[in-house]
Amino acid sequence: MNTNTGLYSASSGEGEPLVLLHGWGMHSGIWGEFAEELAKTYQVIKIDLPGHGKSEMTCPLTLDETARQILRQVPQAAHFIGWSLGGSVLMHLAAIAPDRVRSMILLTTSPCFVQQTGWSSAMKAEVLEDFAKALEQNYRKTLLQFIALQTLSCQQSKESLKKLRKQVFAYGEPDRQALQQGLDILMHADLRDEFFSTNTPCFVLLGERDQLVPVSIAGFYDAVKNNCKVEVIAGAGHVPFVSHLAVTLKHVKGFLEHV
Repeated sequence: MNTNTGLYSASSGEGEPLVLLHGWGMHSGIWGEFAEELAKTYQVIKIDLPGHGKSEMTCPLTLDETARQILRQVPQAAHFIGWSLGGSVLMHLAAIAPDRVRSMILLTTSPCFVQQTGWSSAMKAEVLEDFAKALEQNYRKTLLQFIALQTLSCQQSKESLKKLRKQVFAYGEPDRQALQQGLDILMHADLRDEFFSTNTPCFVLLGERDQLVPVSIAGFYDAVKNNCKVEVIAGAGHVPFVSHLAVTLKHVKGFLEHV
């Protein structure tokens, strides 16, 4: 465990360093068996984002500040996996410090989560706006609703939802300011140009039934043909490393073995 930078991290296993960055409202405990299996081959470093899990709110949860905190936390070049909001942080990190990211795996994430002109493979702005309003009134209820949306329509949805609900407050309650700032990233960040500018080897895993990151976004990622591989997990929603653990591990290990 390391908290020198104010961010909580936990390391397990030996081998090449592999950093895991979780999504909005969650914490590093969400990786569970997925991280345990990867630690059989890699040095897995799980980090809690600012104000989430066991990390204190020592800096604002913005893309730039969070990326720089992580770079101080992980001094050497490493492989990275970013899920959802963690993927947004990872895209920015790879853009500002490409020499520190050996490869990046993006799990059900998007460079731009909200629909806009010419960009339909995303959520309607009203969905996240409603979450932002509800966050001010009852943030615990809002987090549970967001978790339910992540598992909606996927296979094994009831089982996955049960696991996520059990985990969400396992490390305590996230900082309310961090929740709002993380939601601001999801609502307003547009990292398409940053993503196109990086040459970092990239693997994108999407869920066929994801309600937050529509599978149609595969077309955007496929356009980055030189360094980006895309796979869609049949029947999966927004949390494939929980609902479809075996196939997610197979894809991730396959990519890392050849990167």
